[in-house]
Amino acid sequence: MLKHLNIKFSFIFFAGLILTSCNGEEEVEPKKKSETELSTDIKAVETLFDSDIFPDPKMSELLQELNMCNVNSKDTLDYNNPSCTPRFFRFFSMNDKMPIENGFLLQVKSKVSGFPLRRLLIFIRERGQLVKVNGFVANLIGQRKSDSGYDDLLLRFNGNEEGESIFYNCYFGWNGSKYTFKSVEVIEGANWGGPVKENFKDSMSVEIEKVLNQTSMLF
Repeated sequence: MLKHLNIKFSFIFFAGLILTSCNGEEEVEPKKKSETELSTDIKAVETLFDSDIFPDPKMSELLQELNMCNVNSKDTLDYNNPSCTPRFFRFFSMNDKMPIENGFLLQVKSKVSGFPLRRLLIFIRERGQLVKVNGFVANLIGQRKSDSGYDDLLLRFNGNEEGESIFYNCYFGWNGSKYTFKSVEVIEGANWGGPVKENFKDSMSVEIEKVLNQTSMLF
């Protein structure tokens, strides 16, 4: 998946781009705060999908509106025909002043509808209809307040190169109509990596954004 970056990565690693050391353990969903190097201005997010009742009954109705679940099913183990429960889905607010029915973030559990990884979907209501404005093959691990009123999102992506998992923690910010890529914060492999140094963050962010687009992790 990332063969086109092998030479660049090797050059960067051995020519001076040093990533702060970390414990290098592979991720077991969800990622712990201590392993993602979250700064103090970030609200850490951990999704376990271990609840049986949504905090707001509107959430089940929104899933039904999107035809993402089976309202008649109570099975919490049938990933191909998911029930309308927080065992498969978790909602997050987009804006403190926006009602959940007008816009929200939706974390979808891995394996739901046959998709192997977690997805984060962003919906906005336009002219009465819910419209998907962003899709990420990623896990939401943090939120940070921004001047836009919409939290910046810290997303963790799981890539793969020749059988090795590679993880990217990236910020996305609201531009008025959707979330756009801002920066890569962490790059990790099985036994290497960590936070990207500030003086290399701009150049590495350009490369990682290309990777995410080319591998359809942004859709």
